[in-house]
Amino acid sequence: MYQDLERMKRPDKPVLIKLKNALEYPYDPDTDYRVSDTTKHLKLRILRSGNRNWEYDYIHRGKRQKYSWPLEGCTPPQARAKVGGWEENRRKGLDPFTKAAKGINLISIKDEYFKHRKIKPATNSKGVKSGLSDKEYYERKRRFDKHFTDYAIAQTPLLNLQLSEIEGWFNNIAAEKPSEALACLFLGSHMTKYALKASEELRGAIVNKFEAALDKDDISDIKQRIKDSRTKRPIKKNEWNALWDTCENYGDELGGLMVQFIMALSTRGKHAIELSKSDIEYDGDEDVYHFSAKFKKKWDTVVLTDRALKVYKKILALHKKEGWITDYLFPSRDYSGGKFQGLRNRKMNSDDKQLIFTGRDRTGGIRGAAAKIAPSILGIKSKTKADRERYGEWKEKPIGLHDVRDTYATNAGNISSATQMLQNSQDAVTKEHYAEESLKDKVAVARAKNKLLKGMFKNG
Repeated sequence: MYQDLERMKRPDKPVLIKLKNALEYPYDPDTDYRVSDTTKHLKLRILRSGNRNWEYDYIHRGKRQKYSWPLEGCTPPQARAKVGGWEENRRKGLDPFTKAAKGINLISIKDEYFKHRKIKPATNSKGVKSGLSDKEYYERKRRFDKHFTDYAIAQTPLLNLQLSEIEGWFNNIAAEKPSEALACLFLGSHMTKYALKASEELRGAIVNKFEAALDKDDISDIKQRIKDSRTKRPIKKNEWNALWDTCENYGDELGGLMVQFIMALSTRGKHAIELSKSDIEYDGDEDVYHFSAKFKKKWDTVVLTDRALKVYKKILALHKKEGWITDYLFPSRDYSGGKFQGLRNRKMNSDDKQLIFTGRDRTGGIRGAAAKIAPSILGIKSKTKADRERYGEWKEKPIGLHDVRDTYATNAGNISSATQMLQNSQDAVTKEHYAEESLKDKVAVARAKNKLLKGMFKNG
């Protein structure tokens, strides 16, 4: 290897790099080295591993910087063209990677945005994770494909995009699903921030129009509509038992155990389905099993109840019986073609969870089977116009898995107890699930009133 390196003679001055030479420069196992191209600021870096990268070496705002990309897929003429474009921007005093602002729209930055290190999920060799969670990443991609790609909102240059266009687009989504509209508005705003940060030219010309299109009152109204639509639905005792018993005998054994695990713990569904086997740990001092879950930005410990522990052990036994080799407690299964095809190389997602609980048509799954025992599980529909005006579409809405939390909160006794039980950060969050205080608390209030009144009257 050293003889090859010596015989080839590393150029001591810039050369017109050709693809054949770029591929054949021998690597030095002890150190990286660079070959300069005749195009200023372009170099070929031969790494000690044998890999080859192009390198753009430049000075911007008095600071020397480097940008590299793989040789693979980029010929020397293409590399020279790239650097030529970047240098043209730099000579104008712009950031080298600035695009012509008039051509920047959300479609044009989509690929760069979803590949960005703060967006795309990744795990390095030391196990350190970066980027968004897998779930959030693919949710953003789904929203972009559904609500942006085919619409003028993403195709119009950001310089020309009108606030009225954004407002109209937002209102169309909000009419059908307000929560989805807010998520799309955030995505548009976040992508625009990325575009403004990447282009000084654009940043100097416009503000973030997705932030300017709707004022805070508009956003607050939408959030209130979402909150009002989330009617509390504690699960009745007969419904609870119907669901639990259905899970016991359900054809999809793992699906039934997943629903039982959530019911036995009142944990959020997303925390249950994201669990790895190694996440659940045993504490010998307290003689309990527990796992950590992130509630918004705060990590908390969830201790398994006795019944949840029984379900957990059944899950492990099922894994062993089926011979499943997976790190995930609830791995996603492939049922394409209507038959079990094996495990997918990922944990369950919200779609898998929903399919198990409600089926494809929202009337099947575990919920549909349990409704044969307790029909109210599928809700009681409004029959008259007056009822629909008073109650909306349902007098009593169908049960959802999230209603397990309403059940725990309602039966907790008081708001503080419910907050601890649901592991919320504050009482205000719990009130969204807490249907009413118990009669015991109301009696205590009445007794306090009696005591006060007794002191007010002269005869006691």
